[in-house]
Amino acid sequence: MFKVILSSILFFVFSNNSFSQKPSEFGVEYMRSIGQGYNSGTAGVRYEKYPAKSSWSIGLTYILPTKNSYGGSRGIGMYAGYRYGFGNGTGGNLFAGARVLFAFVNFDGKTNLNSLVCTPMAEVGYHLLFSKNKTLFASPSIGYGYTKKITKEFNSLDEDEGGRVIPSLSAGVRF
Repeated sequence: MFKVILSSILFFVFSNNSFSQKPSEFGVEYMRSIGQGYNSGTAGVRYEKYPAKSSWSIGLTYILPTKNSYGGSRGIGMYAGYRYGFGNGTGGNLFAGARVLFAFVNFDGKTNLNSLVCTPMAEVGYHLLFSKNKTLFASPSIGYGYTKKITKEFNSLDEDEGGRVIPSLSAGVRF
């Protein structure tokens, strides 16, 4: 079943590979959250749509298990964001943007309850296009966000709240 789904996605992506004036992108992303005694990684998938030189994006994330902080954590989340492109370069584009990440995080503390957290963040980076037909992309960026607990279960040591430096790297295909 997995092979059928993967084959269908790849067929759709490569059969619809065109030089659209309003391209879309599908890819993977890795973010690192660094701050206040808390250091975790987040992996996910993202979809980005370019109605003009700027873009809108959505993504699903998985917070990787960590033991770097005082209390370990893991969880799932989703985000939505906007990136403003500063140019229409054929090989790349400088951007600045913002996104809001919502996540259910399970902290290995006093209980195993999930906490809903919200992280609004601002980011700057560079969007690079590769390959002969400009169908592959990579997008390194650096951001700053502030994580705030929405639910108040007492299952962490409050190291999960506060400011974060958030470097990220995304890559994928453009169609």
